[in-house]
Amino acid sequence: MIFKGLILRLMEFAIFVGRKYSSVNKPINLNNKGEIVELKAHRYRIYVLGGFGVNIGQSSIDFKHKETSEITKCKKSFWPVQTYAFEKRAKRIFIADIPKKGLYEVVLNKPETIRVQSSNLSIISLFKKPLNNSKVEILITEKLDSFPILNKNLKFG
Repeated sequence: MIFKGLILRLMEFAIFVGRKYSSVNKPINLNNKGEIVELKAHRYRIYVLGGFGVNIGQSSIDFKHKETSEITKCKKSFWPVQTYAFEKRAKRIFIADIPKKGLYEVVLNKPETIRVQSSNLSIISLFKKPLNNSKVEILITEKLDSFPILNKNLKFG
């Protein structure tokens, strides 16, 4: 009986280790399709990594619950806060209110319309080309305080 319980626990651990979904604080490339994240019922902020000059165009982000196929649409951020995350420039673009805990598929609608410049100053954007979309990532993180430091290993200076 004890041996059977031990084997069941080892199997559960193997399934846990072998999961193929991202953690919430790991950047997701714009070109990745079908990315799955585990979310709890909470408010999340979605940042674009790569620059401060972000034009989202007609793009949007939805979360599709894997079990119920319920779709949660993201709202455009009222205050597009700029910060640094994973040693890159980040700008908040969307906010998502997730109603219940579970596995969600991140659905990126028209990601090719997102344009990211390194700076949000128009004079600098005249001389620099926008970032290639293959290098642009999004970051999904829980709502933090008014000054969101998204990476504990962030180096200043």
